[in-house]
Amino acid sequence: MLALKFHLELAVEDDEPARFIKFIDGKIYLYTDGERKVKAGNFSVIIIDVESAVNERESVFDVFDFSSKTIDYFSLYAADLDFKPRVLKALGGEDRWAPGMLILDRLEVLPKFRGQAVGLRVLRWLRMQFSMGCGIVVMKPFPLQFEGGTPEENKGKPAFVRLRLDLFDTEFHQALKKLRVYYGRAGFAVVAGTPYMVADPMRAAPSLEEMGVDQWASIRISRG
Repeated sequence: MLALKFHLELAVEDDEPARFIKFIDGKIYLYTDGERKVKAGNFSVIIIDVESAVNERESVFDVFDFSSKTIDYFSLYAADLDFKPRVLKALGGEDRWAPGMLILDRLEVLPKFRGQAVGLRVLRWLRMQFSMGCGIVVMKPFPLQFEGGTPEENKGKPAFVRLRLDLFDTEFHQALKKLRVYYGRAGFAVVAGTPYMVADPMRAAPSLEEMGVDQWASIRISRG
């Protein structure tokens, strides 16, 4: 059984714009048949409560500008804090004023657990568990093997070695295309002309069956 473990601490009387942002980092665990808990990966999500910021007369731009992890996502909004037309089109064309945003910031699956749809299972649960009050779920797919340089430049870095990123594509556009196809199985669509993919939290997430995942298959720890 897969499980997600995370911790969240909030300041009660914070007056900074960041009070409308929740940064949540967590770990993915697999409980084996013998109830042994084994780490299978890491995740990071960001929840931005835009509606509360508006109600509290806080500058929404200042909220997004608080962190380099969030500022670029402000570009998905129009001046009235509705989503831009191309964003709405990617969401399915349904207009709404529900500006809260869930950002799926990072997902790492450790090498011994790959090839078993762990990422798709976790993405589905992150979307369902953290999107309450949000009008959009968004991510910016990026191949981890290119983080901070090319795979050749990164090959000696500890994270590159630990995650066995040498097993992935060394051509950027091919790697990005594969990621987009993978996330598309989880119900995410590309926003035209942008690096973002979005999903509508007001619609049911694809089932494991719809994603092509055998829900009864046991997740195993590879010896490779």
